[in-house]
Order: sequence, then structure tokens, then C-alpha cells
Amino acid sequence: MKKLVVLMVAITLGLTTAVSAKMLPTTAAKLPADFKQEISKHLNYPKDAQNNYVEGEVWLKITLDENSKVRIVDLSATVPELGIYVEKKLSDLTIKNTSFPIGNVYFMKVKFDLLD
Repeated sequence: MKKLVVLMVAITLGLTTAVSAKMLPTTAAKLPADFKQEISKHLNYPKDAQNNYVEGEVWLKITLDENSKVRIVDLSATVPELGIYVEKKLSDLTIKNTSFPIGNVYFMKVKFDLLD
């Protein structure tokens, strides 16, 4: 049976206080649509993970620096390889023409699921 690959990105607005990534909220708050779309464009289900039926979640705290470059403040993953993948994909990402505020810290959950 062919597997349907689903990448769900849930993004939650967070406070700038120090919170462990494992304690992040699971419900999504409304974020600027352009930011959510831009992040989603750069995260696909890794082919190696799909081929090996690897599923998992990556939790992170992210912010934008003064150059609109995405910075990961904290990251935690149920599968280390998925965490490394997300970190690599977002490390060189610059968000242009966005209403996403510079310096605010947001919580983000990326879920990698294979569904029948």
C-alpha cells in the first residue's frame, strides 16, 4: 500500500522566557501567514526518513535576527536525525518581506508522519 506523506507544521506563539523545548505548547497560535508559508516551503519529509518509515516530532524555539535570518534558540527531537534535518534546513533561511517581528521568540512543532 502506498504511503501518504504528511508534513504538519504547527506553530505556536511563545513568550521570550526560557522554556525547555520539550515543554512547548501543542496548540497552534495565529502567526503571520507569510512566515508560516515560508517555513513550510523549506521543510519537506526527508526521503531517507520516508524510505525507512521514520516518524517523529521536532520542537524548536525560533526567532528572526536583525537581518531577518531565522535563528534557532532551542531544539528537541524525538528522532535526532529529524532534528538535524530541520536545523540544517532552517540555518540558512532568511525571511524577506514579512510581518514576522524581529527578536520575538516563537515555538514551532514540526511533525513527520507517514499515513496509510
